[in-house]
Amino acid sequence: MGSILYICICNAVTEREVYAAIDAGATTVKALNRQLGVGAECGACVGCAKACLSNKQTATTSPSQHIFPIAQQDIGMTLR
Repeated sequence: MGSILYICICNAVTEREVYAAIDAGATTVKALNRQLGVGAECGACVGCAKACLSNKQTATTSPSQHIFPIAQQDIGMTLR
């Protein structure tokens, strides 16, 4: 069985729950606080929550290594 990583000990919020909230649209620590209670008590988890947000943003905005630029003239040639 896999281990559980707690992001917020005070409110027993796991990494899986944080990423699920981010996938559902949370984009800030404040949004994670409203949805999950992250950072509502001692605040020690805020850095981890920010890291999760940053990791997810980087993963979703990084261009794939399989995407190649196509010049407009190449598109016209392909459509003919």
